[in-house]
Amino acid sequence: MFSKKGKKRRSGPAGGLTLLMEGTSVEGELVAEGDIRVDGSVSGRVTCKATLIIGSEGAVEGEVSTENMRVAGRFKGNADVSGELRLEATAAIDGDLTVAALDVEDGAKLNGRVFMKESTEFGERLQEKAPEPELSGVKI
Repeated sequence: MFSKKGKKRRSGPAGGLTLLMEGTSVEGELVAEGDIRVDGSVSGRVTCKATLIIGSEGAVEGEVSTENMRVAGRFKGNADVSGELRLEATAAIDGDLTVAALDVEDGAKLNGRVFMKESTEFGERLQEKAPEPELSGVKI
């Protein structure tokens, strides 16, 4: 709360959890090094270097950039997810998503476009895959 002039105060350790409880609303820009869980509402830009979790009562509207994202609530806007996006059965999405991996449970609602990023790890696994057997002499 009180700090010497010129020194920055940290609210918690890097890599911690930022929790926005139900009934809490934020407008503007939210930036976190660690995980963010939203059970309230956020309107604006969210930048998360770990996992953004939107709880079943949570709502995020705006631009999101995060490593991983789990949605059980509502999201409206555009999201750039460098890792995995998981949409739980109660999720409602309206917007464009750019993801490296996508997991959608039955019942999730997705209105918008999904763009898949090229994963070098996935490409490497394809190259390591055994070659397909030749079908010489087989007429198709």
